[in-house]
Amino acid sequence: MKYTIVILAFLISALSFGQSGAIKGNLSDLESNNEPLMFAKVSIKENGVETMTDENGAFKFENLKDGTYTLVYSFVGYETVEKQINVLSGNTIATKATLKASSISLDELMLTLASNDEDATTVASDK
Repeated sequence: MKYTIVILAFLISALSFGQSGAIKGNLSDLESNNEPLMFAKVSIKENGVETMTDENGAFKFENLKDGTYTLVYSFVGYETVEKQINVLSGNTIATKATLKASSISLDELMLTLASNDEDATTVASDK
């Protein structure tokens, strides 16, 4: 009887440690035939945890509790993408995403340059 209780307690504790989920995935560049996007930032919106993709565009988050998480993919010069993932205990969710280069219209560029010129003129006239 004594050994049965010890074995049962051991099994329960072992199972409780394995009750976390994981998300793994790959991030690729839409502009270059889905080549891996190296060193891009991937973060979980709900808890602020961040990681970087490796040289293969891969990333992984471990020890996540059950729930829905929003992954935020970002890289300088690319559009930021958000994707919701549902995590269940003991499961590793595999996901893929692609980022495309952000575009700026000529009108937006001219407005940005014009506002910077106005700011520079204001600063110069204040001196």
